[in-house]
Amino acid sequence: MNNKKVNWMFLSIIAFEAVVIFVLAMLQSRVTTNLASSLVLSELILILPMLVFLIFTKTRIREVFDFRQIRLTTALATILFVYLTMPAVTTINAISMLFSDNVVADMSQDILSLPFIVMLILMGVFGPVCEELVFRGAVYSGYKNSGSAFKAMFFSAFLFALIHMNFNQAMYAFFIGIVLVLLKEASGSIWTSILYHVVFNSHTVILLYLYDKWLPDMGMSMQDVSMDTKTLLITMSVGIVLSVITLPIAACLLYWIAKNEKNEKTFIQMWKERTSDKRKLVSIPFVISTILCLAFMVYSLL
Repeated sequence: MNNKKVNWMFLSIIAFEAVVIFVLAMLQSRVTTNLASSLVLSELILILPMLVFLIFTKTRIREVFDFRQIRLTTALATILFVYLTMPAVTTINAISMLFSDNVVADMSQDILSLPFIVMLILMGVFGPVCEELVFRGAVYSGYKNSGSAFKAMFFSAFLFALIHMNFNQAMYAFFIGIVLVLLKEASGSIWTSILYHVVFNSHTVILLYLYDKWLPDMGMSMQDVSMDTKTLLITMSVGIVLSVITLPIAACLLYWIAKNEKNEKTFIQMWKERTSDKRKLVSIPFVISTILCLAFMVYSLL
């Protein structure tokens, strides 16, 4: 895989998603879907084009996914790393909510209508695993083969943001995309990025169900929990203060993970190459995909 094939793969994902949406709209009277089936379908839309490209390009699995075994201490450090980056994610989420709706909150009733274990498996495990295989696997490795790891990090994070198709999730997905690549490069294994994503999403699902259980005891419902501008500004202020404290600790923990996995030289090399690489990763399919995704995201705000 290289950058050109990655860009064509991403465009095929967008086209495949458009076809699926069109077919479902045509069969709306005959086919009924719920959130569970929609979540499975959305991940299959990512996975199937990736598998097709890997097969036709005769790409070796080991070259793409880096399924290197990690130490238990690295896994535990990764879980701590998730919570050290959460204040920054919360801050970015609050900023995006100044001009867009909170997508997860809007989906809360549909999520809560399904059994907890079902949503934990689909949103907390299945979704993150599929997305990591695509974006920190095929997409990132393809870009890295055509440019520096540092440049590949930003391009893969950008596509990860676009695929969410809304500004709310796209903003913090871009940040998480960068964090996940740094984690993968520090450990030398995709297992750490998968673990991060699973813990992060599972945390969100668990909180939703806990809130649904606790709020009625306080005489409230999920609909009563709103974020007005004042609340958002307070959330942003607190998040910024916490991020100033937690992000430097997270950076130190990243380096510790690299040393723990005896991968610090590779991790440091990533930063040394950040300004030396002049190769371009943009191609026509990349531009088309970006325009289509941004157009849909803008349209959804209207």
